[in-house]
Amino acid sequence: MLLQRANAGAGRHAVARAGFWRLSATGASILLGFCSTLLVARALEPGLFGQYAFALWLATAAAPAAGVSICELTSRVVAGIQSREKPQVAAGIFYFVLRQHCHKIALYYLLYLLFIVPCARFFGANATLTLLLLAGLSVFPLLTGGIVNVTLRSSRRFDLLAANHLLGAAITLLLVLLSLQSTTTGIDQAYLFLLITAVAGIVMFFTSLFCVSKLLPLRQAREPGEELKQQLRRSLRNARLPVLLDAVVWQHAELIALARARSTADLGYYMLCVLISGRVIQAIPALYTTCVLPLRCGVMPGRRSTNAADAHRRTTLGLAWLAILVCAPGIAFCPALIVWCFGAAYLPVVTPLRILLAAAVVGSISSASVTRLSHEERKRVQTWLSLAGAAITLALALPLIAFAGMTGAAIASAIAQCVCATGTMFICARNMRPRKAS
Repeated sequence: MLLQRANAGAGRHAVARAGFWRLSATGASILLGFCSTLLVARALEPGLFGQYAFALWLATAAAPAAGVSICELTSRVVAGIQSREKPQVAAGIFYFVLRQHCHKIALYYLLYLLFIVPCARFFGANATLTLLLLAGLSVFPLLTGGIVNVTLRSSRRFDLLAANHLLGAAITLLLVLLSLQSTTTGIDQAYLFLLITAVAGIVMFFTSLFCVSKLLPLRQAREPGEELKQQLRRSLRNARLPVLLDAVVWQHAELIALARARSTADLGYYMLCVLISGRVIQAIPALYTTCVLPLRCGVMPGRRSTNAADAHRRTTLGLAWLAILVCAPGIAFCPALIVWCFGAAYLPVVTPLRILLAAAVVGSISSASVTRLSHEERKRVQTWLSLAGAAITLALALPLIAFAGMTGAAIASAIAQCVCATGTMFICARNMRPRKAS
């Protein structure tokens, strides 16, 4: 049914309908994903939840080291190239990008298998060998699904992207509910939840692949020319250093020190804080760009931005209001919400979660500036900002964790994120000032 939907037409009503559909799908995906996390956290005591979530984090955090992760800018560039070609050539581009990415995935798993035993010994009870093996299996669909999502984006089928995320969230929740009916307990239940993550990801990948097969003539695919291949290779060649530095700040590298120095219970508390704050940082820009902005344009079509600076200012203000509306109640009523959702056993997360939610407000607001600098290709500036944030994280994490545990880890992470976010907004604002004629 979704495959037969026509593209959104022109006019204000089409924009409003697209915003309503994306609002529904995005909101439902976020809600179902939160429910799955809630059920898993309540089923596992904090120590086991820490082992489960940390194993998944290690598996996904290793992706930037192998160059497997597809950043937003790379995805946008490749989708733009693919959208300009004929359907047969676009299908050939899909196969070419998939082959290139499979080579990186093979390198990723080679590195992962080489380091899995040293990691298990280094972290001890916080990351057992079986957990790490199952976590590596569960991230495979996530690594391959990015390529399919690029093709859907190039076809302007954002409705299919939203529907696929919704399907994955619904399958995960359904399987979690079914697993709770079994008699499995303890560490075996954590193994089962990791397998559920893998199964849901595989279903999402094959669903996306089916959508691509209906949108593109894959059987009549034509190999792209050599010049186009070189252009695609340059687009897919992520600079490893900026990606790694960015991962240190925004993927919470302080978890390594926390997992080494603290108990599994502390790790579980902090992993829950990281999951919640990370979802908030992802959800606020997504809700604004796919829902709030189209709805605003549909309701007030006459209030258009006159230039790029005005559009950036309005976007930043809109993100600020949305971030405050989302995060302020969470910070204010954090203890009651934690007890109601996760139980009294997770009350120690209140203080670090409040700190990370405050940083999430600043990080969400800066997303417009990050996008602007990416369009302007200010890679050197972004690298220096990421380097400063990574240096702050590494310098503060060890002493603050030794002194204040997971609260110290949250403080180190929040300071680094706020420095990167405010620096990005300052540089973007300075670049958009009108230049004086000499």
